Formats: sequence, structure tokens, C-alpha cells
Amino acid sequence: METRTRRLVLVGIAAGLALFGPGAWHLVRLSVQQHRLDRQLADLETRDEALRQEEARLASDPTYVEGLIRTTFKWAKPDEYVIPLEQDPRR
Repeated sequence: METRTRRLVLVGIAAGLALFGPGAWHLVRLSVQQHRLDRQLADLETRDEALRQEEARLASDPTYVEGLIRTTFKWAKPDEYVIPLEQDPRR
């Protein structure tokens, strides 16, 4: 009887390893990786759409481009006075 019990335990362990062993671990790991990559893809698609809109605006709106140049480079036209409304962090 002990031999039969031992044999059943060994068969159960073998079946468990076959069903839930390395293959199951690999499947879970791949599922987690797939979920992470899906989230990363969604984030990249959102950023891509925002960049496409920015590109379209840069190509079609000269006032927007001029505003960017003025604020980024602190540029002014000749004989124009610029009064900064925000404090300069370097002061």
C-alpha cells in the first residue's frame, strides 16, 4: 500500500510539473511583459499624437512660432520693450 501511495504522489507531482511547471511560469512572465508593453505602447501613441499636433501647429501657425521664439529665447523686435511678468529664477 505504501508503494501505491508513493506512486500516486509521484504521478501527481509529475502531472503538476507538467501542467504548472516552467511552462506556466513562462506564461505568467510573458503575460506580465505583454501588459507592460501594451501600456508603454499606449503612452507612446498618446505622445506621438501630441507631437503630430504640435508639428501641424508649427507648420501652419506663424503667430504660435513667433510666440515660442520670443518666450524661449527672450527675443524682442527692434525698438520693442519687453516687460517680464514672471520672476527670473537667476536673480
